[in-house]
Amino acid sequence: MYTALWLILGGLGVAAASLLFKKRRLPQLPDIPDEEFLKLYETSPSERMRVLEGRRFIAKHLGLPAHKLSPEQKFEWLAQFTGFAAEYEVGMGDLEDELIELRTRAGLKAPSPFPATVGELVHEIVEARRSLKHK
Repeated sequence: MYTALWLILGGLGVAAASLLFKKRRLPQLPDIPDEEFLKLYETSPSERMRVLEGRRFIAKHLGLPAHKLSPEQKFEWLAQFTGFAAEYEVGMGDLEDELIELRTRAGLKAPSPFPATVGELVHEIVEARRSLKHK
């Protein structure tokens, strides 16, 4: 009984430490409003919603606010803002699995290697979702 309690308390402690780490590091990332992200991304008006959905999708998996992501940011660099290394690795693994599944459902081949930047991954997501819609 006590072992389970200590495990639960330990898990809560790790989660709290990760949250504090993120809160300290996130202010170093500038805010990028949606309109600025879309300008940087150079998207067509018809793709705007898909691009912003892709941005939110990536942010959710990395545990970061979407308004902190910019198209030119490299995932390797973003690792320093996502909390502990294990959180980053799990998030990136999930993103890779999701991209492979999405592109497979759309009848597209998965990119090799995995996109290095937020903008490249958003492009892959948008392309797959566009292909899914046309199926």
